Amino acid sequence: MLRLIGWILILAGLAAAALGVLAWTAPQERTVTETPVATAPEREIALVLPDPTPAPRDMAPGFETNDFSTASMPNTATGLIPVAHEAPREARFGEPFEVTLSIDATGAERATSPLRGSGEIVEAQVELSGDIQARLIGGTAFEIDPQSPADQTLSRSVANVWRWNVMPLASGEHTLIIDVFMKTPTGTLQPVSSYSDRVTVQVSTLRQAITFAQTANPLFMVLGGIGSVLGGAVAALRFFSKASGRG
Repeated sequence: MLRLIGWILILAGLAAAALGVLAWTAPQERTVTETPVATAPEREIALVLPDPTPAPRDMAPGFETNDFSTASMPNTATGLIPVAHEAPREARFGEPFEVTLSIDATGAERATSPLRGSGEIVEAQVELSGDIQARLIGGTAFEIDPQSPADQTLSRSVANVWRWNVMPLASGEHTLIIDVFMKTPTGTLQPVSSYSDRVTVQVSTLRQAITFAQTANPLFMVLGGIGSVLGGAVAALRFFSKASGRG
């Protein structure tokens, strides 16, 4: 029995020492504190009456001009435009995933073509024109790395796509929000739509052990591991000593 206890203590000491060394060598998890983005105050938008002349023949079919003047933007689409976004419902702690927003003003019926199909896709139609800004917000639970410009001008020739790489920093259920703004003729940002996705972040047993090693006091863990090894060695020596004495 004492021999078994000694071996258990030795193994426990080795595991604790390994975690302590891992805590010294492994990079520390980063804590991201999101800085709130101040939204420009809303102002009255001077509306321009639609031009009574017929729309150009090269305008995308099925789209009607809205009240915003597009005379200075001949390549800009305008009207009720298909929008789609994609985000996963589940993710793993420390493993990045992608969130995508697509706005297709080319005249296609759907905006899902640029999406990769790796998450849940949600479609909508929004009144848009001109310059668009899209932001992804995840609080301190995610680290967000934009892969495309936040400000884009709607195009009639190709779909506009926004992509973000997202790194989960905390386990549990968290919310990702895509906010879409339209720039008015006065240069201000007008909110036009917002999409919310709930993502459940799971943590594996190995990742939990690594996280514990990174957050625990490394010196304490190394000393504890050495102590456990010495304690197991002493117990084993006593056992062999007694066995040889009886012999």
